[in-house]
Amino acid sequence: MASWTEVAQRVVDWHGSTILLALSTGWVLSTRTKQKEVQRIRRGKGCSVCRTCSATDDALRDEAPGPASSDPQWPSVCVIVPAKGVKDGSVRNWLSFREACAAYPGECRLFFCVESESDPACEAVRRSLSQDDAEVVVCGKATCCSQKLHNIVGGISRLRGCDEDAKYALFLDDDVCLHGELIGNFVETLEHNDGAFMCTAYPFDVPAEKSGFVTRCVAAYHLRLIIAFSVSAQTNFVWGGCMMYRSRDLFSNAHGLVSCWENGGYSDDLIASATCQAKKLKIVCNPSNVLQQRLPRFTTIRAYWNYTCRQVFVLDTYVSAWHKTLNRGLIAIHVYLSAFFVAAVASNCFRYAALVVRLLAFLVRVSLGHSEWYQLSVRIAYVRLVGWTQRNLSAVFFFLCLCLCLRSLRAFASSMDALFFELYSGQDDDDGRGTVKNRGAAKASRQGSKASGGLTWNWPHTVSMFAALCVDVGLFVPAAAKALVSDEIEWSGVVYTKRKGLISKVKHR
Repeated sequence: MASWTEVAQRVVDWHGSTILLALSTGWVLSTRTKQKEVQRIRRGKGCSVCRTCSATDDALRDEAPGPASSDPQWPSVCVIVPAKGVKDGSVRNWLSFREACAAYPGECRLFFCVESESDPACEAVRRSLSQDDAEVVVCGKATCCSQKLHNIVGGISRLRGCDEDAKYALFLDDDVCLHGELIGNFVETLEHNDGAFMCTAYPFDVPAEKSGFVTRCVAAYHLRLIIAFSVSAQTNFVWGGCMMYRSRDLFSNAHGLVSCWENGGYSDDLIASATCQAKKLKIVCNPSNVLQQRLPRFTTIRAYWNYTCRQVFVLDTYVSAWHKTLNRGLIAIHVYLSAFFVAAVASNCFRYAALVVRLLAFLVRVSLGHSEWYQLSVRIAYVRLVGWTQRNLSAVFFFLCLCLCLRSLRAFASSMDALFFELYSGQDDDDGRGTVKNRGAAKASRQGSKASGGLTWNWPHTVSMFAALCVDVGLFVPAAAKALVSDEIEWSGVVYTKRKGLISKVKHR
């Protein structure tokens, strides 16, 4: 009869195996979606989530004229970027915003919303972009919501005052790199899905070459979340780094979304997602709406811990009783799965290491012994190995699931690499003035070479990313405890205090 410790170990193993199978299935389905999207782009077909896509739309996309020759068939778009400070790669990302606006066939205006004139982002934007490329909107300091949401609402007010004819409003984080197809994909998606309330995208974190392990832990955060955006074109989740709404919905405060943002709101995407789920609104995510989010080479442990705590702090903010129940349920599920996952990985790695040590010790003894002792030792080792396998079937199955998970993770990275090549190739061939008409020719010239979007995930890198994923999942439990106990969090030099799920106090340092 098995002891209670063996029973507990088997329970942990089967839980861990189930989680690994779920991750593998999600990454495999995501890989298939990315591969289909790559084939669609190479064949020159239209938007994959649109019911119809006319030849005129395809012709416009191929021509990609600049704003001076914008086509009236394409609706006007305003891009609102809440910015704060200047980080590594910020200027490069902002230049990609300008290029994406230039690549859009219709009229497209770019707004950078900052806290004050003293914000380093304000001077950096004006220095890197001309007044014709972008307008800087000074929104002031937030008092009852996050600074990002305060800047977003300020951008909406500016949009209402200067360009009410804009049909769509696109919100972007200032640390993502756009590709030339993005804005057109968003517009096509909403134009051909009248029942959709909004359209979103999702990020793929790309660490710098020879990056530290802590940076890879940051990149691992989105590895499991990206599945929810990749499996289907319709999702229940929103990424605040890239989302598009119809301007009339924002001006009219449809479903109370803008009010929730500016009155105690902390997270733009969690509030939008909860509102859409409560009101049964449709959220669409085009498979091509994936963005590179490049990470610095080194990240301090303190910065990573703050990043993790901020991601969990979001789940303890809410705007309604239903939203509170939803977020608390997500916390409970995450803690439950994280605890079993980390326990299964840690215990099995210890068992595998102990088994390897025993096998090495056996081989050393055999190499120093006589042939008769060698034959006897082989028989004994075989019997013991069979016995260990019979007693640890759950550990063997966990190992097989682990191998499958690593294989599916590497395949998913390869599919993202191919998709990034199709979306971003030729982006570095621009002349620095926003000229993107030759992007298609640059991509065609590279088709004969190895298609690579900059992701080099060999087996050592894949294993290290999975180890980083384990660390990131494990830190969720203490981060959740901190979020439920502490009411304060620091984000970009601003300390926020929550009360009953809403931001009640904002302290600027």
